[in-house]
Amino acid sequence: MKKKLANNLSLKIISVLIACVIWILVSGTIDPVRTNVRYSGIKVEVKNDGYIYDAGKSYQIADEYQTVTVYVTGKKSVVEGRTDIAVEADLTQIVNMDTNPAYVPVTLKSVSGISEEDVTIIPKTIPVTIEDTATKEFLIIGMATGTPANGYVVGECSTDPEKIQIQGPESVVNKIKSVVATVEADGLSSDATKKAKITLIDQNGEPMSEEYLQFFNISDDHYVNVSMKLWRVKDNVKIKANYSGTPAKGYQVDKITTTPETISIAGSEEALKKLEDNGNTLEIPGELINVDGINSDLEANVKLSALLTEEEELKIPEEVGQSVAVKVSILPYGSREYDLKADAIQVQGLSSDLRVSYNKEKISIRVKGTEANLNALKVEDIKAVIDLTGKTAGEYTLPVTITLPEGYEQVEEVQATVQLNQAEKTSE
Repeated sequence: MKKKLANNLSLKIISVLIACVIWILVSGTIDPVRTNVRYSGIKVEVKNDGYIYDAGKSYQIADEYQTVTVYVTGKKSVVEGRTDIAVEADLTQIVNMDTNPAYVPVTLKSVSGISEEDVTIIPKTIPVTIEDTATKEFLIIGMATGTPANGYVVGECSTDPEKIQIQGPESVVNKIKSVVATVEADGLSSDATKKAKITLIDQNGEPMSEEYLQFFNISDDHYVNVSMKLWRVKDNVKIKANYSGTPAKGYQVDKITTTPETISIAGSEEALKKLEDNGNTLEIPGELINVDGINSDLEANVKLSALLTEEEELKIPEEVGQSVAVKVSILPYGSREYDLKADAIQVQGLSSDLRVSYNKEKISIRVKGTEANLNALKVEDIKAVIDLTGKTAGEYTLPVTITLPEGYEQVEEVQATVQLNQAEKTSE
């Protein structure tokens, strides 16, 4: 009996050993060890940056060193598919702040199931540039994008706070040209206030990376309030051009025309009321159009923004042309300019399969005569003829033959630019 028990005990021990071996083999197959499982783009959390600031210094870490790659070794169930891998750089590890750059080791933060010995971090250390701290104050420029409701524009943008004090590495602070906060104005029909994240603009007018914000002593969320005031758009505002100076001897200013003749202007209600009291007219001051000593037509391009000031609370909507073309007609004494509609020009020699159109709605005809005759002359009394004999489809600049009543003299030749196109064929 004892012998049987002894034999059974041996069998039991052998069975247990076999079971252990099988368990090891099975578990190794089901949950094998994985080597160097790669996690890239892991952001480096900076720890104890107050250590630098307390020394009256600032620091910065180049973009390429703000993330690292972490390789993890361990059981498949532990190391694969992790979303909690985190690393840090403790700035108290910097012993000598005069060393530039100073290299700080990157270490694994507390992660469940993974120890420091299980990981390899590339790079193991990162360079930290330490420099003097600079402080500058900037106005925050409020800006709006998008299109408000029809008939409105964003007239003013103000921010709260109005200013911001930026403290950080001297070399980075010196890169900042301005600080802006941009909000969306699409569809707005009344004044509104929205939150906006500040953007730093560099000396080249380009937005700086948001990563720079972490180096500055700014509120944690980097947001400010932007208030938008809407201005109403006034259409059909007339443009009146004035001039200064005296033309050459024997010449006079006949008339001044502008293209366009009317524009749209946006403004506060008070500003639009003042504009209405001025006959809804925007005037171009004479000092911008000087005709001293001139004996021929003068053409000038005037920027509309030069005619408006912020104090007037008026602005030109973006969809409106931002400049106006001014033409001053300079004529000899005893002459006058008459405008004839292009469709009043008689056409000769036009092929039956062509159609004619003009690049301008009217032509200008300069006529000399006595004051009484010029006052009596009507545009309908002027005959204009253009000869298109032999012309095919295309664009041409051709002379226009002018016939005037007796007692008048044509001052200069007249030309017109015409476009000849094939006539559309009609189906029978």
